[in-house]
Amino acid sequence: MHFVFKIAMKAPFIAVIILSFFSMTACEKDDGPQADSEILIGNWINPQVNDTIITYNKSLRLKDNEYGFKINQNGKFTERKNAGWCGTPPVSYADFEGNWSRNDSLLNITVGYWGGLVDYQWKILNLYNNRLTIAVISQEYRMENK
Repeated sequence: MHFVFKIAMKAPFIAVIILSFFSMTACEKDDGPQADSEILIGNWINPQVNDTIITYNKSLRLKDNEYGFKINQNGKFTERKNAGWCGTPPVSYADFEGNWSRNDSLLNITVGYWGGLVDYQWKILNLYNNRLTIAVISQEYRMENK
């Protein structure tokens, strides 16, 4: 009988601990995709390509004569890439302007290229420690008659 009394006395204490734990974790701040938007802002260079998965490194600036892109806080996007249709060296590079938006982990980008506009849809797989890993969902090139 004494044993049952001890358990009954501890039950309210255990219940309070369990409820406290759940109330703390339920109110935990959500650091989801929007929380890392500031990390996304900046220059991204050195693409490491593995099929449709690409990893970039964050940089203070874009490199001359190399691929890279800049994501600005105001929804503007700049892509440094091949300035012409010929990819045979020597390749000349130019900056093409565009726009970007984000919906959860999806980046939607519309930017110019030497022949018109291109629409990218990228899925952010990882954004951590100055590294951005994306999966290319789609790329749609639209030629403009000039």
